[in-house]
Amino acid sequence: MKDQNLKILVADDNPSDRMLLETMLSQLGHVVETAVDGQDAVEKFDPNTIQLVCLDIKMPRKDGWEAALEIQKIAATKLVPIVFLSGVSEPEALQKCLDVGATDFISKPYSPTLVSAKLSAIARLLLMQNMLSEQRDELSLLNQQMVHDQEVAKLVYERITHSNCLSDPALSTLHHGSHIFNGDVILAAYKPNGGMHVLLGDFTGHGLSAAIGALPLADIFFEWTEKGFVMRQILPEINKRLHNILPPNMFCAAAFIDINAHNRTIAVWNAGLPDLLYFSADSKLPRMIHSDSLPLGILNEHEFEANIELLTYEQGDYLVAFTDGVYEARTKENKIQYNSALDPLYAGAVKGSPFDWLEGMLKDEGILDNPHDDISVLGVDLSLAQDNSLNSKALSDVKSFDAPADFAFNYELNADSLKNTDPLPYLLQILTTVPELSKRSSEVFMILSEMYSNALEHGILKLDSNLKRTVEGFADYYASRELTLKSLTEGWLRIAIKVSAVNQHGSLYITMTDSGEGYDISAIDLDDVDHEKPFSRGLSLIHQMCHKVELSKNGSQISVHYRW
Repeated sequence: MKDQNLKILVADDNPSDRMLLETMLSQLGHVVETAVDGQDAVEKFDPNTIQLVCLDIKMPRKDGWEAALEIQKIAATKLVPIVFLSGVSEPEALQKCLDVGATDFISKPYSPTLVSAKLSAIARLLLMQNMLSEQRDELSLLNQQMVHDQEVAKLVYERITHSNCLSDPALSTLHHGSHIFNGDVILAAYKPNGGMHVLLGDFTGHGLSAAIGALPLADIFFEWTEKGFVMRQILPEINKRLHNILPPNMFCAAAFIDINAHNRTIAVWNAGLPDLLYFSADSKLPRMIHSDSLPLGILNEHEFEANIELLTYEQGDYLVAFTDGVYEARTKENKIQYNSALDPLYAGAVKGSPFDWLEGMLKDEGILDNPHDDISVLGVDLSLAQDNSLNSKALSDVKSFDAPADFAFNYELNADSLKNTDPLPYLLQILTTVPELSKRSSEVFMILSEMYSNALEHGILKLDSNLKRTVEGFADYYASRELTLKSLTEGWLRIAIKVSAVNQHGSLYITMTDSGEGYDISAIDLDDVDHEKPFSRGLSLIHQMCHKVELSKNGSQISVHYRW
């Protein structure tokens, strides 16, 4: 075959042997260049054109062994087979030929059949080597392109998943990937009415395939939190999206934490992560918040349930959550840790910040240097949890313009709607179409939220605020709210809204009327703005923000006038 024709350099100090081999090789279709000794062979060798070198062993100036070593240096990484031409039969001489890198040797006198067979084998070797070199170069280019694409994708991924409030002083995070892409995700976003949503997630697998699900998760988390949706609404939406797009063998173990600094409560949902550890200032042992729900993406929208645990917190309380990369980490001795390295944490024997201790342990044990899984740790210092309503992003970046905005609408919810629907995000979406209200979305949401809570909890559900006088009472109050709301069979709530705006000035009128019997409004002091009170602050906060607040119909109707 034409592809098997080689350019061969033949070096032999015997003219007759040199001419005989040259003739034989030429008749086989090869191109032959000759050299009279080893030095001549080194000088004539060109790694870009010579494909095979035949060297006699005994030659003047440089013998074959010396020439072979120099030729290999010149060839560097390029494969150029060397065949020794030998009239000797001593085993030591033949062994030395192989030691200096010979591919084969041909004994004198030459046998045309043997020479042809050996050259055919070498030609096949060279063809295979050339093919492998081409494939190696192609793979190298593809790998470079893949790494470049992954770096670009990683940058976009991090900008999407990190566009949050992880820099809040209450939060501490450790996010350590075992691959370019991290299959763990930590998200945090301020709520429009104050407080914060935080999510720690761990997708099945590693690398890009694991990280890809974080994009739709982050998209829903940030957008729905900004719009004022609560945890019970956000979780089913995330689950539905992941269930629809992820393959059957993929899911996301996650913990969702809703911090309400206004009421000093946190709601926690754990689905598939190791126990969250809640450290209370008045107890040595941490409270375990176990996983009691299936991870996101497994169940369809009709099967999904969110079992949420509600806790009240005080100064000094701390919450720690981590993915199974911490729980099942291996040390530098390749031993699986499980509970052993975490025992001091579970025993409450850690001094200082639990997060700092955990991060130090992972470093000291060498786990971060050689992670076998993605590792993420979240610490929440509840002493630093603040009402961040002023830090919340506006729902839209619509620029102010001089167009007037005058409209009014009514919204009514019956008992079934009250059980299953939160109207506030939808109301806020309508109101923030007005540019100046969009800029003030956090204030508007807080007004709506406090009015709605007052009407629903005290007017329709008839809950007693005095339950909130103690820390335990807070949990009892919200547990009672959930239970009473689930069993609600009758009742209604009407919301009337009017907006009148011209240029940068305008008014928002909201009237909320409920079907309840009302309550004693004579004891309510709207000017009493005691932020340390654990309850009955909602109406006072509204009064602070609004131009006018009016209670009527024995408290079953509240009207506000908000001006800008």
